[in-house]
Amino acid sequence: SNDEIEKHHDESTSNTSLNQTSRGDINDKVLTHFISIVNVNNTIYELDGRKDGPIPHGSTTEERFLFDGMKVVKKFMDRDPNEMRFTMLALVPTQE
Repeated sequence: SNDEIEKHHDESTSNTSLNQTSRGDINDKVLTHFISIVNVNNTIYELDGRKDGPIPHGSTTEERFLFDGMKVVKKFMDRDPNEMRFTMLALVPTQE
């Protein structure tokens, strides 16, 4: 019944241990890994689910975020210059 489904849904969503996925270990070798570079209050942050929290990478402005964020990305790329398997995606407002 709908009431039973709702009851099970409420039980599972209210149990935080059931809703958490493992971050794994930061030293684990993984084939795919996703991070985000974001601007929050004019500070560049790296968001990486395998780390304990946001990593600040310096200041920026709305106008310079793309340029400043690319400097951070370049540092990641310089760690392994022969690695070509990466994808970048920008989420931006509609341009008028």
